[in-house]
Amino acid sequence: MRQQKKIKIGVVGAGHLGKYHINHLSKHADIDFVGFFDTNQDGAKKIAKEFSVKSFEKIDQLISASDGVHIVTPTNFHYEIAIQCLEKNKDIFIEKPITNTTKEADKIIQIAASKKCIVQVGHIERFNPTINKLKNIVSSPHYIEIERLAPFQARGTEVPVVLDLMVHDIDLILSMVNSKIIDIHASGAKMMSNTVDLAHAHIKFENGVVANLKSSRIAQNYVRKIRTYEKNLYTITDLMIPQIEVYGLEKTSTFSSRCIEQTIDTAVGSKKLFYEKVVPEKKDALLEEINDFINCIKSRHAPTVDGKQGLQALEIALEIEKKIIHNDK
Repeated sequence: MRQQKKIKIGVVGAGHLGKYHINHLSKHADIDFVGFFDTNQDGAKKIAKEFSVKSFEKIDQLISASDGVHIVTPTNFHYEIAIQCLEKNKDIFIEKPITNTTKEADKIIQIAASKKCIVQVGHIERFNPTINKLKNIVSSPHYIEIERLAPFQARGTEVPVVLDLMVHDIDLILSMVNSKIIDIHASGAKMMSNTVDLAHAHIKFENGVVANLKSSRIAQNYVRKIRTYEKNLYTITDLMIPQIEVYGLEKTSTFSSRCIEQTIDTAVGSKKLFYEKVVPEKKDALLEEINDFINCIKSRHAPTVDGKQGLQALEIALEIEKKIIHNDK
């Protein structure tokens, strides 16, 4: 039986995040990693040596040599590179956010559809085992609160914190709440850069669900916390540990035999409280995300996060950013 030819994948952009992609892809047994392109040719030579991979001198050469391309550049270059790839009928993986504007994202989606090419957007939290476990625990949240805080770094400040950090959580709530957004309130501030560094968004859905999102890149420490509330169930998820703490007033199938049960006095009488700490299985979210792209190229199925979902997250992020700028005037 003739062996199927391995998919050829290349990377455009070998910066901080690009190196993680190169590391995974260069060791991946199921693909042929052709190499990478970066505009900083001196830095590219060092990276090529570090990972024992090929550095292309021209982006056209890399695109031509690949079946699928990972675009891991600053956001303002996503559109131009994506169009170059799609015009050569190449499948693309674009790191989040998909682009800087909805018009650019729309164009990418349209061309990809006409060429029957795959567009996957790098919302990596969809592949986070802790979050996927949380989604199995939480069924009908009526309130979601997410904090994503980080110490200041000069890298990435060309885009506002809403597009840099909060866009992850916008995509998450859209995947958790199957309802239309009817109202958005937002506030924020510029502190250490020329773009918004601190942002807070209050989002209300048609079905009554409310989400509060807070993102900052001027915090003292890294914080990644999600709190959800639904009838008789409260969860606190810490993505830095990682762990999920589950509190319930009913012993449902959510809880295992290891849960702690106690009786507490309340203003309306005594109630039983069930508590359990859930530690998810360890998985490399970026590798899971890369595997999804590879499988989509092979099967021609839509990715977990396609271009339309990337566009939806971008639209809401830009609306939040717009409201922050308006309120700041």
